[in-house]
Amino acid sequence: MSETEQFFATETTTINADPSDIWAIWVDINGWPRWDDGLESTKFSETFRAGSSFELTPRGGEALTVTLRSVTQGEEFSDEAALPFGKIRNAHRLMSINGKVEVTHEIQALINKPDAGFFAEEIWPHMRNGLAGALSNIRRIIED
Repeated sequence: MSETEQFFATETTTINADPSDIWAIWVDINGWPRWDDGLESTKFSETFRAGSSFELTPRGGEALTVTLRSVTQGEEFSDEAALPFGKIRNAHRLMSINGKVEVTHEIQALINKPDAGFFAEEIWPHMRNGLAGALSNIRRIIED
């Protein structure tokens, strides 16, 4: 395996909601394009549990397979996509705080060194900048 360069971004917001409301949005993988503007489509027909896989098509990109790595019901999940140029890992966490919910989304990209420049310029900015928008969209869905 070639050496990789790591990219990492995290975004957290607090939403006036019950954790189960946000969890319901997350486990509806086929509905993710409602809150993640970077997605063209998703296709999931399995149970939301570690080891399950789904198809995700980013806007302007090709479909890729994503696998759920961890799932703690009502609290957190993580997933990973293996790509020709590296791996993309996402983590999503909920924490109840004084009747509200702190929602965190993280992205970690492990990109092969030869592809890191292209990734940094063409792909990473869209992924990183999409975090705040996704959380804002979830808040809008919950609070409307």
